[in-house]
Amino acid sequence: MQQGSSPINEIVGALDENSTLMVTSNKVSADFCEKLSKKCEEKNIKIKYLSSDPIEDLSQNAFTNVELTRVSDKIASLSPEEKFKYFAEKLTDKQILLVTVPTDFAYLTNLRNYDFPYSSAPRAKAVVTKNSVTLFTDSKIPYEFEGLSVEPLEKFKNVLAQFVGKEILTDKSTISQADFMQIHPSNKVRSTNLFDVKSEKFDSEIEYLKSAFARTDRVLRKMNDLINSDAELSEYDLFCSINQFFKEEGALTQSFKPIIASGANSSIIHYSVASPDKIIKDGDLVMIDCGGFFEGGLATDITRTFVKGTPSDEQKYVYTRVFKGAVAALAHKFDDKATWQQVDLLVRRELEDEEKNGYLYSHSTGHGIGISVHEFPPRCSFQDEFALPFKKNYVFSVEPGLYKKGVGGVRLENAVYAKSVAPNLEIEVLSHYPFEEKLINREMLTKKELEFLEEWQNYGKTNNLCD
Repeated sequence: MQQGSSPINEIVGALDENSTLMVTSNKVSADFCEKLSKKCEEKNIKIKYLSSDPIEDLSQNAFTNVELTRVSDKIASLSPEEKFKYFAEKLTDKQILLVTVPTDFAYLTNLRNYDFPYSSAPRAKAVVTKNSVTLFTDSKIPYEFEGLSVEPLEKFKNVLAQFVGKEILTDKSTISQADFMQIHPSNKVRSTNLFDVKSEKFDSEIEYLKSAFARTDRVLRKMNDLINSDAELSEYDLFCSINQFFKEEGALTQSFKPIIASGANSSIIHYSVASPDKIIKDGDLVMIDCGGFFEGGLATDITRTFVKGTPSDEQKYVYTRVFKGAVAALAHKFDDKATWQQVDLLVRRELEDEEKNGYLYSHSTGHGIGISVHEFPPRCSFQDEFALPFKKNYVFSVEPGLYKKGVGGVRLENAVYAKSVAPNLEIEVLSHYPFEEKLINREMLTKKELEFLEEWQNYGKTNNLCD
């Protein structure tokens, strides 16, 4: 799908009239299902909701009695009890807050679980009232306070019967259809974005993230050394190595399955299977998109494109164009009216003319980063719905890229946060790994871009991130 196209239109367009569409109700949001249902009516398509995923069919017991880890209050800034009070104060006696999204539960409780790859959020739920909070989990909660109770996860499906007639606060864009269907028809449902507060990081979380990204930068240093060694390596060899390097730097798990794409495979934006048969050869671009979860339970995310051996003139040209796109946002001085849309447009203006050369920029410029590696808000996209103002300490990525099918691609992703500097806003970088010097054509750079490059690369040299 190209940027701006609709998943719902694509799904329904691929179906015959009078057919039946099966939907895994525990993995699709209520809001998505509502819109999907309306579109299906146009072709008389019936929807059948499934209570489990017939493809994965993972047993719920897999999440029973897992060990939950508490993020220190020094990093989280607020204790679980203080967070409960924050949300409880937003409620009236006739309202309850339904917490069904793992990342929201993780934020509310300061709890994490690292037993399963590429996630830090426990599979658990919660109900918050004016005076109490009930956690639904099959794991032991490592603290207690007044008003807190803990129940088995299985009891959640019946709990809402206790609140008939109350107003339910939830976010229809994130609550699953399965959980939404548990709400009694007598309950009034009000959509809330209360948990958007988790995007506005505390200063203590920003300081922690600086450390986490420094460790992620060191992982890339090790990967670069490996790529440029004399060893014959496949994509899969690099995939195994990056797993080990994250462990060496103290990661408890990775924040997503790393992308290791070489040669023509680097043109695939979300290349998913590192091949043991794809050997890295001289002249190959190698795109690495990776991140980790460390002790603070917040994700890191970075992308760099390397080259083994000597690059071609075309590779240098494309890499330099993407670098210029990154600098357009990273070095920009924003005013107090800045929006996430503006970030995307600054980058896109640098890259969109490359379509004439067969290179496409077919994704948004950035996404929020938090307990999940993709956290909304914010999102940096050209669409008008993302013309939303900056907020202090929102962490997000700036990741321009150009891709040519069958040839290769370049993506350069850096994590930043919005830092208030009166009277202007400024974005400050969290990830500092150097750019690939031999892929940069300095003759294509303006004076401002050259100054930016020198300062960036010198930081890498000072901190032993490059030769």
